[in-house]
Amino acid sequence: MRLPLWILIFPCLTGCPQAPPPPEASGPQPPPRITVAAAGDILLARALGERMERTGDYTLPFAVIAPELSGADIAFGNLEGPFCEKPPYTKEGMIFRVRPRAVESLVLAGFDVVSVANNHFGDGGNACMEFSLARLREAKIAPVGAGLSYDDAHASAILFRHGVRFAFLGYSYAPRNDAPGAKNAVIAGRDPAQVRRDVAAARARADVVLVSLHDGAEYTRAVARETQEFARAAIDAGATAVFGHHPHVPQRVEQYGNGWIFYSLGNFVFWQNEPAATRTALLARLTFSGAKLERVEALPVVIESPGVPRLANEKQAAPILKAVGLASPRIWPSDRIP
Repeated sequence: MRLPLWILIFPCLTGCPQAPPPPEASGPQPPPRITVAAAGDILLARALGERMERTGDYTLPFAVIAPELSGADIAFGNLEGPFCEKPPYTKEGMIFRVRPRAVESLVLAGFDVVSVANNHFGDGGNACMEFSLARLREAKIAPVGAGLSYDDAHASAILFRHGVRFAFLGYSYAPRNDAPGAKNAVIAGRDPAQVRRDVAAARARADVVLVSLHDGAEYTRAVARETQEFARAAIDAGATAVFGHHPHVPQRVEQYGNGWIFYSLGNFVFWQNEPAATRTALLARLTFSGAKLERVEALPVVIESPGVPRLANEKQAAPILKAVGLASPRIWPSDRIP
């Protein structure tokens, strides 16, 4: 039975609770805190690739350290070696060809962007390069430093986090077809004049620019002159940080101008027996308040066979930091009195 309308509304005319007053206008909200984690060389081939294929366990490379990557708002690394649609796949040696399913390990670890500008991305020729770029994009991982054209290779990948635009660029000491009008896939080369132009273009589109550089002499702590020149040019042009790799050992960290340079983060998922320093690394962590950098850290890492990284314990961390001239993982602002 339908009740008369006046019966339905009567209680609300006499005894309904008062609606709560609208909330008072709050003050300005603090900018969002955003973290970027950056790792060095990642090789998903050779013994590690074979083990993942045999066991079907594609969580293996990042099983221990994944929380440090997935816990960041943006996770970055340098991908050594292309995904190839067809065999052969690398078991040993210096030609790297990676199985397509290995991209799953990057997804499971939480990577958002990878540089493919390095001396091994061309190991499978144009076919593997093109397949890799498509494979990464299908997995929603942005590749930087290579492309199907010169403009693609030099274009930044823009990632949005909490309203802030982060641009990533990638470069290598070993360019490929790196000239306007190139007909085949391109790897962007280490050219200080070009990085100034690329960073300026990225700054027009983004709030923060981060640059990856695959460069330097292998197995040495000394920073090459060409590496320093290029990295400083990127900072001078407006980049906030440069993440270096290729020497396979960690190198020093420099505050330069308005930015930071990690000259070499070392290996990450990359197994080498000797020298011992190849089994250590740094994981860079930048914390932003909105677009403003507020903290810089270098987290010491130990790499275990067959190329599985984990954060170093306190005893292991001290010599890793000392070797690159650091007293603490927190670089800036310093948590220690000078």
